[in-house]
Amino acid sequence: MSEENTTAATAATDGKDQSKGGAAEQTLPEDKATTTRHAIALNGAELAYEATVGTLRIDGAKTKPAASVFYAAFDLVDAQSGKADPARPVTFIFNGGPGSSTTFLLMGSIAPKRIDVPDAAPVPAAPYRLVDNQHTLLPDSDLVFVDAPGAGFSQIADKAKGELWGVDGDVKAFSAFIRAYLSRRHRWNSPKYVLGESYGTTRGAALAHRLQQDGVALNGVILISNILNYEHVFATSDQFYVGYFPTYASVAQYHGRAGQGIDQAEFLDRARAFANGPLRLALSAGASLDAATRRRVAERYAELTGLDADYVADSDLRVIDMRFRKSLLRSEGRIVGRYDGRVAGYDLDRTGEAETFVVDDAWLDPAYSSLCNAYLRDELGWDGKEERKGFADIEWSNPTGEKSWTWWHTQPAGLPVEEDHTVPFPNVIPDLAAAIAHQPTLKVLIGNGLYDLCTPFGQAEYDIDHLGLPAPLRGNVAFTYYPAGHMLYSSEPSLAKFADDLRRFYAADAADLPAMNERPAARPLTLSLD
Repeated sequence: MSEENTTAATAATDGKDQSKGGAAEQTLPEDKATTTRHAIALNGAELAYEATVGTLRIDGAKTKPAASVFYAAFDLVDAQSGKADPARPVTFIFNGGPGSSTTFLLMGSIAPKRIDVPDAAPVPAAPYRLVDNQHTLLPDSDLVFVDAPGAGFSQIADKAKGELWGVDGDVKAFSAFIRAYLSRRHRWNSPKYVLGESYGTTRGAALAHRLQQDGVALNGVILISNILNYEHVFATSDQFYVGYFPTYASVAQYHGRAGQGIDQAEFLDRARAFANGPLRLALSAGASLDAATRRRVAERYAELTGLDADYVADSDLRVIDMRFRKSLLRSEGRIVGRYDGRVAGYDLDRTGEAETFVVDDAWLDPAYSSLCNAYLRDELGWDGKEERKGFADIEWSNPTGEKSWTWWHTQPAGLPVEEDHTVPFPNVIPDLAAAIAHQPTLKVLIGNGLYDLCTPFGQAEYDIDHLGLPAPLRGNVAFTYYPAGHMLYSSEPSLAKFADDLRRFYAADAADLPAMNERPAARPLTLSLD
């Protein structure tokens, strides 16, 4: 591997907060970038690429500059000219949180290198191994991994936290960064994509529409481990239980507690049919549901999930995800992972209702965080003195403070609502629908892990079914599924499928997407109107 180091530092502004009377109250670091040369062997050929780690300052409406945003960019280099090609696609990639660094996607998914750790099993302590990633998307797109303001190596001005730390402020910040990057790297005429994970799907869906308002049309949006409407994260919503149910069945089958001898696709189709039929109707009936029907529903629920029918009945047919994870393998003294239901570890309080720690996160986070620091600093040349933050220091316990997160979201105009378009939690389904309607060539890929108990795939299906798109545009959205959890790339077979799906997605037009759609056809709905 050949390496060539170059460093450039430029000042976009004087770095002082001039938001009040010109007083210099805080200084953000000047923009800088460090570029190194590398090569990777893929499919028998050696590909050269540049890796650039750097920061760009962005302005808020009230605070200028508001944040210094860190990125790690990877650009394929032409073998003849030795230069990057600005006509290639460029993809902006981010994790969620909100307020999360982009450590997991950078180290585990489609960058030129990835971490090598055991799949769905305990991960030992350091040293960890970094390997060339045979599943990188670099042959198809240049890649830009972005840390949210205040997370990773990104910094945020104190006075800007109230402005940027919120659903809409966060989207504006990412739009500002993308536009600054396009200008700095001369990529305005490149095909453009965004890829978001978890809360990054909330951001990504809203960002697609926000960018259109800011003069940037995306070619495609990739959303993995989806959460698009927070209305259904509350256990008071019937849809909460309906959306989770197919994943309960998937996890139960994996652990041998249900669905034995049945093909997975057929078993999950049965789970979907039960969730969207008898279970939904039973939940909607509430206290008016008769005892005999309640019992039959509880027994079918137990048959598909491996839980005890009496436990389901005693739970009023409403088993929250925490209780499912504690109950499924209780006889073995183990708890199921939240981010990856294939994982099963030991909990310190077997009889308690709440978990004492998130077993799968405890296995993965130290490895990803440690190796990310080593990679960025030792191999890619980042020389910042600040400690890398997994999450921004948002004050979740103080929801009205200046350092809290603002959950209110203003949806696009033109929706069939009686009042205004501001809701007290993010529901970005209208944003995604507006983005597609305004740009009918926009293509969207919805990817979900079958064992994800953080953002269940059944809920993503429900949300996309409620986009409200005209019939000719419904094919612009395709579903793909992966035999893994929330970080669907943590399983190499799943990552290989994801990379292949992405290559097909980038090569396709919106009209080609129905051929990629893996979601089974909906079962006919029989209605009796007598």
